[in-house]
Amino acid sequence: MAMEWGRWPALAARRLVLVAAICAFTAADGCLELHPPRVVVRHGDPVSVNCTVSTDHSSMGWAAPVDEVPNTPDVQFVTWRVESLTIWDLRPLCYANRPGKQCMERLSVTVYKPPDSVSVSSVNSTDSMVEGSQYQLKCEIQNIAPVQNLTVKWYKGDTLVHEDRDYVIKDGKSDREKAPVSVASIVLITANRTTNRTDDNVQYSCGAELDLGPEAPQPPLAVKSTPLNITVHYKPTINPIDTLLYVRRGHSAVLNCSAKGNPPPNIVWMLKGQRLPTQDGIYTISEIDHEGNYTCRASNNLGIHEETMRVIVTENYMPLIAGILVVLVLAISLAFCVIYSIYYKNKKMGHYSLKNVKLCTQNGNVAQNGNSLPMTRLPE
Repeated sequence: MAMEWGRWPALAARRLVLVAAICAFTAADGCLELHPPRVVVRHGDPVSVNCTVSTDHSSMGWAAPVDEVPNTPDVQFVTWRVESLTIWDLRPLCYANRPGKQCMERLSVTVYKPPDSVSVSSVNSTDSMVEGSQYQLKCEIQNIAPVQNLTVKWYKGDTLVHEDRDYVIKDGKSDREKAPVSVASIVLITANRTTNRTDDNVQYSCGAELDLGPEAPQPPLAVKSTPLNITVHYKPTINPIDTLLYVRRGHSAVLNCSAKGNPPPNIVWMLKGQRLPTQDGIYTISEIDHEGNYTCRASNNLGIHEETMRVIVTENYMPLIAGILVVLVLAISLAFCVIYSIYYKNKKMGHYSLKNVKLCTQNGNVAQNGNSLPMTRLPE
């Protein structure tokens, strides 16, 4: 018997119950086809689905809790259309009346809603953590639907570190709830610096992702929290220094020590247990200092790190070497002068004889008017 759904002023819920009862006594042979067969719609958005019949029938319609389509004769398809879908849990039913039985096809509808907010915080209520210690972080997601499609994702920086589907649903609601719910996810972390250990600050964030299937918007809807900045505190580590240093006696030398740590470490040089005046990790060895083991100590409230440098004072032989070189230069120069003088005297200067010299007696003067005395050169 054909059912005239549109002629009775009954509630939609009652009609759905009646259709379900009929379904128990009739068999569907696939004579109806829905386009699309499944819909994923955002809460408050419009939706439209066609139902087409492929066999002889007398009438067809849609049974739904909102905007139902009354039983309509002599049509090949009917459209269920809602301008603004605000019902969370519904399964509209398309039916077609045939002689002796009824065809029915139920539409799968998923209504979703992005969360109002996603936030992350430290359960321990602190922005600083000690390296190597464990802490709890909480991700709170407000008013999201449907919760059974939710995955909470945790990130360290941009790296995914954990996925959680075992979250806590607030207000005691069921995980099969279709309407929006609020959830909380707790994760246990170990405080560490960045991978390359060059940055003391790390960021954690969480995200709410709804995987609603291929009919939903792609990629899946995801809302991420603002990152939580965490400062990691750790004990000092001294940067590598030389273990042995030679210093000439009478000269000074600079000892330099640097260290990493958070809070920033205090750095001091020590000799025989005594603190030395150190500025920014630098101590200058003066002429009155002695050789020995100089220790660099870096400390903060989390620990102490020490490294030792052995300083050896060597004698300064440079003045002696310089004096010897000067003496050698002077000796060589003197020897050269003596040799040159002897050579020049023997090879360059001639021998002369004053025999048979005729003196000029003019005016009683010798060698007047610039005339020289006549001389005879002797054979060598």
